Amino acid sequence: MMRKSFFYTSSFKNKRRRTQLKLLLLFAACFFLSLEIGWMTQKNRSVLYVDEESDIVLSAELAGYLQIIPFSPDETRAWLLPSMGTCLTGADIDRVLSFLELDTFSETVHTSIPYEDEEEITRQKWCLIYERLLEYLGVSDEVNVISLRYLGMVPGESRLMADSGNYDCDAESIHFTYGETYEVYICGNTLLGTKTDTGESQVQSENAAQEELDELSDEIAIPETVRVLLTQDNHQSAYRTTVSLKGSTALRISAGEMTYEADADVSVDCTDLMTQWNAAELTITAGDGGRICITNTEGSTVSSYYRGSMHVYKNDNGFWIVNEPDLEEYLYGVVPGEMPESFAQEALKTQAVCARTYVCRKAAAGNYADFQADVNDTTDCQVYLPSKENEAAIQAVDATAGQVLTYQGRLAAVYYFSTSCGFTSGPEVWQSETTDYLTGVSLLTEKQDISDFDSFLRDTGILAYDSESRYFRWTAELSPASAQENLKQAISDELNKNSGRLTATDTDGTVITDTGLLGDYETMTVVQRNASGTATDLLIQFTGGSVHLYHENVIRTILGSVMTSLTDKNGDLVYTISILPGAAVSVDSLADGSCSIYGGGLGHGIGMSQYGANGMAEAGKSFEEILQMFFPGTEVITRP
Repeated sequence: MMRKSFFYTSSFKNKRRRTQLKLLLLFAACFFLSLEIGWMTQKNRSVLYVDEESDIVLSAELAGYLQIIPFSPDETRAWLLPSMGTCLTGADIDRVLSFLELDTFSETVHTSIPYEDEEEITRQKWCLIYERLLEYLGVSDEVNVISLRYLGMVPGESRLMADSGNYDCDAESIHFTYGETYEVYICGNTLLGTKTDTGESQVQSENAAQEELDELSDEIAIPETVRVLLTQDNHQSAYRTTVSLKGSTALRISAGEMTYEADADVSVDCTDLMTQWNAAELTITAGDGGRICITNTEGSTVSSYYRGSMHVYKNDNGFWIVNEPDLEEYLYGVVPGEMPESFAQEALKTQAVCARTYVCRKAAAGNYADFQADVNDTTDCQVYLPSKENEAAIQAVDATAGQVLTYQGRLAAVYYFSTSCGFTSGPEVWQSETTDYLTGVSLLTEKQDISDFDSFLRDTGILAYDSESRYFRWTAELSPASAQENLKQAISDELNKNSGRLTATDTDGTVITDTGLLGDYETMTVVQRNASGTATDLLIQFTGGSVHLYHENVIRTILGSVMTSLTDKNGDLVYTISILPGAAVSVDSLADGSCSIYGGGLGHGIGMSQYGANGMAEAGKSFEEILQMFFPGTEVITRP
């Protein structure tokens, strides 16, 4: 591939070779040790909670980004990464630029994008520096930004599977979650690194949450243990070709009358045992309160260390693993994935009750019965991350042990999201029926009547329990006229799903599915809102027809396809979300074919605002009061 920078002059190549030889001797000894330690500590970083303050870049990701220089990933790992910590810092950036002999650029970037030596670099800041570096080197034309939905890795290859095709990549520098959408930098067919996580899997999976509306149980069943189908270490796939496990203490493995014992930290090939014993199931327990992890065939750890027992099953499709911890111990690994440790204890208790209620409903629904499981460990249910356990979350779980939220003798359907616009919504934003306890509630700290939501959503002085969140108010700039092909493609993608979440008609009112018939973009307006201010009918007018969007996620996704910038309530640009944060919006259609969107909130808006819960807790409300606020008429009961 042609490069256009001074890096390819003879003098630079000679200097680089000399530097390479020196560094190779210096770092060779620590290279493999750093790889083993560094990678395993960085592997399980995907969490469900959206950290609104920062998305810190891992040093390991440089192995992907720097391929454009061009350094191979192994070269970056040998020459640069051993001297860095887990997270990329300002000093690390200076170290990279110095190694590349880019002192002039370093001075320039320090002036325009300041950073401190000890500062952990956010993805937003790193991408600004990276794009400036690409321009400086004259290779920016070779790099494109695309959006893709991650569908796992091609087995046995360094290629990533996505909805738009397969891409070459450095697998060790990619930390994606199955099913989530990302904006990434690519050069040709090589994925270099992440620009943004679009935020489509915010807090609680919105599609999974919506499906919960139909999963009502007539009885309140609170299981003693939870059976969790483990997929995170296996690219979110249930079936495996091999299974190896080891324990922090001695393991006992059994199948019927057959037993096998293994010492601590000794990896056991469970598939081999199942073949020898002709067994379809193994049960594995660790002695003296030990934990169990999954290993690769070489015995290296590839997962969290799990509490409870493990079960390995097989059928004609392959093997799978189910972890069975105590219900409360399961929640130790769930709550940290949903809410940060820094939140007030009463807010964490609220989250614990919601998470416990949720898993009880899922267990009763039996969706994973074919796998002898109640839930899986991803956003399809609740993200389960035992490696993220912390004292604050454990205290919250223990303090609410056995407590669930009920309504009229049934387990309540509980939903949660990051931040409201000042009001929460009911399921009508999903085109579903509203229930008595899932309805819009006010989070305003001062009572006021809202007669004009357009003005309300543009008011940055509104005070609410979650108004401290940076997404309580935000603005977005859209370019629907100049990027109308993107807009039409996003509309077409949703029409092809036959979801009923939008309609497209020509000028005669005839329903159409071919967006090519719509003509040119004209304007965009909110036709209807619910009582909480969320748009439930947004009209996009074209010269040859019109499109009505009815579903909150469809509104956010389709408008996000032509979003050119997003600014939070503090005036800071946001680079980590590429769909609209929420659907409580006010629209200004401008004469040049662009739009300004004024909005409030982050997430679907139904049920509990997590920032709102924290605000209420800091104001002195108990978790019971917080639950009543968000789910009026419900009752907290405790398992006998």
